[in-house]
Formats: sequence, structure tokens, C-alpha cells
Amino acid sequence: MPDTLILRFASRNEPLDWVVVDAAGQISESFCGSMAEAANAARNCKLIALAPSDSVLRINANIPLKGATKIRQALPFALEEQIASDIDTQHFAFSKADSNGNIPVAVVENTLLTNWLDQLAAAGLKAESFRVANDGLPAMPATVSILIENSTVTIRDYLGEYIVSDTDSLPLVLDMLLDKHSETMENDASVVPVNIIAYCNAESHEHFSELWQRLRLRAETVETKILTSGALPFLAAQLITQDGVNLLQGRFKPTTQLNIKWGPWRVPAVLLAACFVLALCVEGLNFWQLTAAEASLDKAASQVLLETFPDAGSSADPWAALQSRLGAGTSGTITVSGPGFDETISTLATAFATTPDLRMQTMAFRNGVLDLQLLAPDVSALDKLRQQISDSGDFAAAIQSANPDKDVIKGRIQITAVAE
Repeated sequence: MPDTLILRFASRNEPLDWVVVDAAGQISESFCGSMAEAANAARNCKLIALAPSDSVLRINANIPLKGATKIRQALPFALEEQIASDIDTQHFAFSKADSNGNIPVAVVENTLLTNWLDQLAAAGLKAESFRVANDGLPAMPATVSILIENSTVTIRDYLGEYIVSDTDSLPLVLDMLLDKHSETMENDASVVPVNIIAYCNAESHEHFSELWQRLRLRAETVETKILTSGALPFLAAQLITQDGVNLLQGRFKPTTQLNIKWGPWRVPAVLLAACFVLALCVEGLNFWQLTAAEASLDKAASQVLLETFPDAGSSADPWAALQSRLGAGTSGTITVSGPGFDETISTLATAFATTPDLRMQTMAFRNGVLDLQLLAPDVSALDKLRQQISDSGDFAAAIQSANPDKDVIKGRIQITAVAE
């Protein structure tokens, strides 16, 4: 598996910076330099390009349409009032909607994205995807994530909304966010207090020390994390594992050109077609055999039903009738395939090995769903466990709650098998 180079464009007259992620997921230190130097480092690597956060508008849209083509056509008109520039000069990219129907959207000037792609092409580079740097800010329940880098502040709130501002405006922006959250809490008792996590260097941490102290009077918790290796390695760690908006879509979607001479491939193609036809015949035979077996089982079930319960009469679904007569009810299901309790516990044990600071309080397994009550030192530890479980590929984990209790976080995580 090739290494991945993550290259971030600068919004001002600053050098590019990049990191390399190897096959084991280890991230190098951040490098700065010219495009030629980045191209030299990108040899034999997959390339992920990043647009600077302050050059791309991130916004959520709620469009009651199905299908990527219809959504792409509707986005410019749905967001026109929220965009100061002419919509015809903007490129709209989006990803799949969340559970509330909100569609993450990225809006960038056509000329700006074209310029970045031209720079890559001139250096002989082609990006596998083109993301936005603020996609690397972690999304955690009831938590506002803040990244301070140089004079720019990027904020991702608990609703997935992004705010980019300068450092001088940080106190005002946070006060507005907390005021809005307090108002929401007053109107909705289910809304929990918000936590704040700030990622910055030691200098910024010291510069905003009074702000952190003042925020502790308003937020549930305030935590600062010093990025000793810089912002890009931190962002890269999140970008590799979580989804975001890929700008390479619509008119900027890469095209694949095929130039195939079919002469040498004619015989293999015929053989492949023959194998395909043979496979269809085998599948058809299997389907016929399974259909016959199902009919035989239904007939047997009908006989058992009538012999055991003479008053039942004939039934279109003898299995459901038997289940009801035997007291199993109609809501029960029978798991015939997919991971079960043993597989879930095995995946959980592997994830726990990488998160030793967590303590388990309770565990319940019902209907293929594992519920965990945990004690964690902070919200990021819960998110790390969630990510480790989701990375297994067989299971999906979701943080249901994360509530501070003295010096720990009481969290609840739900684990379910991923449908095949």
C-alpha cells in the first residue's frame, strides 16, 4: 500500500506545507517548501490536496431532493442569499446528508480551484481528492473544537457548522456561540452544556490564558491541547479517518481516458463472457433449487401447523402463524448471518487495548446492539475508542452521550454491525 502525501495550499504568500502518512498510519513531521519540492516528496505516493480554510465557505444546506445531479443543480439557488459573490463564479461541492438531513457544502471560487489544480498539473501531480483543511477538526458531541494557527482561527461547533475568523475576533465569536447555546438550553431541556477544546501552539495558549479562564465560567469544560508538531500533522490524522467534502466533483471531477486496442484482448474477452454466462447458469440452477427447497419447507410448516393446531386453518405464511401460536410474537427476528456477540466483544477488546484510560461501567447486548457505559478522562478518549471500533470495517460505533462528572466524562457508546 503506497504512502499518502497530504499537501496544503497557503491562502497568502506563504510556502506550501505537507506531511506523509505511511501504510501503518504513522504521520511524518510537517515540511514546508515550493511545489517542486512537494512534487519530489510525492513520488510513489497518493496525493490528497487541501484548500486553506479561509478560502472556502463551509455551510450546511437542507434540500429535500434525491440524487446528486438534482442537489448539485439546486445548491447555488438555495444558498444564493448567503453568498456575497456571483453564484456563477462559484463551485459548489457537497457530501452525503447527516441524520438530520443537513448536507455539508463547500463553496469556492472557480478561478481559485482552477489555479490550485493548474499548479499541481504543472508539477506533474494529480490529486486523488481535494479536501478543505477544516475537515480535519474533530466532530464531537456537545463540543466546540477550535484551531488557532498564526493569525487564523477555525471553529467547528457541535452542530457541524464552521466559522473562520482572525485571532482578534476569537473572544467575540465564542461569546456569540455560547449565548446562542444558552438560549437553546433554556428552550430545550434535552440540550446538554457545551465543552470547548482548543488546539494551538504554546504561544497562543499563553496569549489567550485569560480567555480560557473566563470561558470556564460559561462552558462545562475548557481544555487546551498544545500542538508541538504544528497544525497539519494534527489535521492529517483526522482527515485520514473521517469523511469530508471532496471539491473534485461536477465540472472538476477527474476524467478517465481509456485507449485500448482490443485485438490482443479478443480471446480473453470471449473467455470472460463464457465464464459470465456459465456463472449465470449456475446461479439460476441454485435459485431453482432454493425455490424448490423453500416450497418444500413451507409445505412442511403448513402440515405441522394443522397437525398441532387443527383450528388454525390454512395460512399464507405458515412460519409466522407458528411463531405467533408458540408465543414468539411478531416483532422478534432471527439472525442468520453477520457478526454476533463474540465478534462484537473481540472488536471491542482490540479497541480497548489502544485506549487504556477508559473504564467500563456497564455493558448490555440486545438484538445485535452493544451498549456501553464508560468513564473517560476526556471526550477525545471516547472519540478515539469510537474511531478504533469503526476502523474495523465490520462495526459502526456512535457516541450517544458524553457528560462531565467531577474530573471524568461519563459516556455512552452504541456498537452495531455494519450491514453487508
